[in-house]
Amino acid sequence: MRGMRDENLVGLWDTRPYDYGVMESSWLCLRPDGTGWSAWAVAGGEGSVSHLTWSRPGDDEIEIRYTWTAAGSWLPGEPPALVEIDEEWPDDTLLRTRYAVRLDTPPLAEAPMTTLHLTDAVESACQFALSTRNVDHTDPAAHGRR
Repeated sequence: MRGMRDENLVGLWDTRPYDYGVMESSWLCLRPDGTGWSAWAVAGGEGSVSHLTWSRPGDDEIEIRYTWTAAGSWLPGEPPALVEIDEEWPDDTLLRTRYAVRLDTPPLAEAPMTTLHLTDAVESACQFALSTRNVDHTDPAAHGRR
């Protein structure tokens, strides 16, 4: 099972259905090829994006290995785009955490949604709702690259 992908993890995951009363949101994009990105943004227009690779070392466990991170200013959207990079750096952070994909009704949803629950936080969040399974190689940092 080491290194296997779980089709249930593939997609763009969004915290907004869980963001009741907070001024920030997070996203986690897991592509079928084992690449992806995570992002965090505050209502004031600041945020960060990180490139990553991911795998499944065991049942109900995901390993996320970051490779690059940038911080700067966001342009609103779904998800927002990093339009100005203030700083960027190589990132060698490794996160291994347990996960569950299940139906749940987040506080800001009217009906059950497919959700991702992590034991350890990614971009300050442990609960994400599935936004779409159709993920491509869109990069939220592409607009802000120097």
